Amino acid sequence: MKRLTTRRARRDRGQQMTEFTLLSAALLVMGGGLMHFAPDMLDVITIYIRGFYVILGFPLG
Repeated sequence: MKRLTTRRARRDRGQQMTEFTLLSAALLVMGGGLMHFAPDMLDVITIYIRGFYVILGFPLG
């Protein structure tokens, strides 16, 4: 019984690592594509974040 649980835990850990790697790679590809094909979208995100800074009273630096 103990062997079965350790084998399953090892398999689950491998699945978690695979999912994390795939999600990280997708995020990098998406970010690179956004920076290459739509750099104006980054300006929109920056304006959105700076709006929160103004509302919360943080310095804009």
